[in-house]
Amino acid sequence: MKAEPIASRLFPQVTAELERRLPQAGEVLVEPGAWIAADTIVARCRREGALRVVDAAAALGIPQSRLERHLRVFVGDSVEPDQVLAANGLAGWRTVRSPVRGRVAQVAAGRIFVQEQAEQYDLVAQLPGQVARVLPSWGVVVRSTVARVLGVWGSGGECAGTLVLRSQKPGEVLQWISIDLACRGKIVVGGQCLDRRVLLRAARFRALGLVVGGLAEHLRLRAQELGLVVLVTDGLGAVPMAAPVFELLRRHAGRHGLLLGGLDGARRDPPALYIPLDGVQSSATPAPRPLAVGDRVRVTGQPHLGATGLVRALHEQENDCQVEVALDDGPPAMVAYRNLERLG
Repeated sequence: MKAEPIASRLFPQVTAELERRLPQAGEVLVEPGAWIAADTIVARCRREGALRVVDAAAALGIPQSRLERHLRVFVGDSVEPDQVLAANGLAGWRTVRSPVRGRVAQVAAGRIFVQEQAEQYDLVAQLPGQVARVLPSWGVVVRSTVARVLGVWGSGGECAGTLVLRSQKPGEVLQWISIDLACRGKIVVGGQCLDRRVLLRAARFRALGLVVGGLAEHLRLRAQELGLVVLVTDGLGAVPMAAPVFELLRRHAGRHGLLLGGLDGARRDPPALYIPLDGVQSSATPAPRPLAVGDRVRVTGQPHLGATGLVRALHEQENDCQVEVALDDGPPAMVAYRNLERLG
């Protein structure tokens, strides 16, 4: 079996291109080739607000068919937050108020539908670098020198903030007590997350995101429900973070990072963490290639899941390819080629 090309998940220093895209068509504000800062607004649009439903008849204690005679607004009217939409003075004075600024879109089935006011949405570059190309009406592709870690799973949208380390070793399990006010507005980095209280504390103290080597399988839905931006670098379950990945993140603790979680309609890049390396020049992302002797790898299957080491030899057979790996924390092992990924 011939060894197939393998892409790396860890890039300590690389020139990457990242697409920055509006949620809907708008206006691009920069030109191709322009040099931009992380906080540069590269595009903007008017984003339609959400449709809010007010169950007015139930709140007033009246039949749905009688709501119209109690209305204080009409379809098409502009409304302000807390403005009275309907009132009933028959059984004590009751009122229904608008939850948002917007426009009365419809009145039906005893409910008042309020369309939130459209707001300007500014798309920020989040990475310093150069505009590689423009996506007309939609956004740009930013070229930047970064350290990049690709994940195996992610949730949430995206966030940008300072990296803060909350584990001292790659396999250390995050403790809920370590998530505190110092994590507010930060991206928390840890070895493993196996306790739901870690996620609850992160949400409570308004941490921006979480980067871990392993995440307990049953916590995936919880992370999504809490709206946390989460990146899992190595695997679901009790899986330690690969030592080279942990060392890279430890070295860059205190720096700014851009964390991309789950895919959404406006973003097509996979879950990843980007750390800008200001003033550093680097080569482009290398193309996938077969493993070779001397490559640093991580094992992605049992019985050595999560272990790292160096390739010592490749043994290609007709229907299989076995790789001899000098493990960092154990004796040499034979590992199936398909169960390895390159680090760097």
